[in-house]
Amino acid sequence: MKPLVDGMAQSQRSMTAGPRNTAVIRTGRLLEIRAEAGYRTAEEVNRIFEEISRETAKLDASTRSVVIVDWRKCPVMSPDAVTRMAEGIGQVNARTERSATLAANESPTAVLQFVRVIRDSGHPDRKLFFERPALVEWLAEVLTPAELERLNAFLDE
Repeated sequence: MKPLVDGMAQSQRSMTAGPRNTAVIRTGRLLEIRAEAGYRTAEEVNRIFEEISRETAKLDASTRSVVIVDWRKCPVMSPDAVTRMAEGIGQVNARTERSATLAANESPTAVLQFVRVIRDSGHPDRKLFFERPALVEWLAEVLTPAELERLNAFLDE
């Protein structure tokens, strides 16, 4: 059997070496979401929420996650995907303490889509950032030192 890397056999990892959408908790309650492949269908959005559910199930039932989303490379979503994303994010609000998304100014349409998703989620501590220092400062208010270290490592990847 191949060794596991981030919960995935190395052979599986090499088959998916291109842009991917991932959700994983590596340290504490910091849920790391990377949106690189984008979401063209509601089914693709469902898959990321299945990963999110699997990861947050590892936490104690009373523990809320702190979410970091790297949206810098995410292409424009289909209208169905945007609708499903907003619904899914709203459904995880109760298990989310804070959520920060890092986006790039180079894709205004994708940013506008995610602004809608954040607005529609109805969570007051879900924010969109274009600059890393402001994002890190905001999340650091609720992170442990180990989670903060992992946040910086995630953003460096």
